[in-house]
Amino acid sequence: MKKKVIFALVLLALLAYACNGAKKTDWKEEVQLADGSVIIVQRSAQAHGFGEMGGPGGLRDLKESLQVVKSLNPIPPQWNDIYAPILLDYDAGNKEWFLVATFYMCEDWYRLGRPKSPYLEYRVRDGKWERMPLDPTLIGRETNLLTGPNFIDGEPEMLRLPEKRKRRGNDADEFLKIQGNWHTTC
Repeated sequence: MKKKVIFALVLLALLAYACNGAKKTDWKEEVQLADGSVIIVQRSAQAHGFGEMGGPGGLRDLKESLQVVKSLNPIPPQWNDIYAPILLDYDAGNKEWFLVATFYMCEDWYRLGRPKSPYLEYRVRDGKWERMPLDPTLIGRETNLLTGPNFIDGEPEMLRLPEKRKRRGNDADEFLKIQGNWHTTC
């Protein structure tokens, strides 16, 4: 009987940690740009579990980072924020990198002032990433970055394009393409 109680307590502690502990995963990812070229980026994502055991919950982004490590274009600085990057490309006309990120939580939507769009655009200006309003020409663009990294098993050392394409089948529409119309449940 004593062994069963100890086992149950250990199991509860592990479940509590799995649901509420900070999770981190790092990986490299192939990214196909609009011009067809393929670059490699180093990604890192950290999230924190929330919710009650047996009840609703999930993961909240704490920090995301992205660094281009292989490209024919000039390498931009590392991007860091709490939002989830979903599109990275190089604007050859302006000779600048841009990135589109999104958020998952209502708390972020409120903190950002209840924007009409769930997307945040960043462009490299003067050697650093600057957030700016979403360029309307990006609406309809397919995304090219992994969303929802696997925090349980981790990601492979190198995530190749065919594997990313297979995993995209589970993504919501707003993570597959930049949407012009969006309705929040917040």
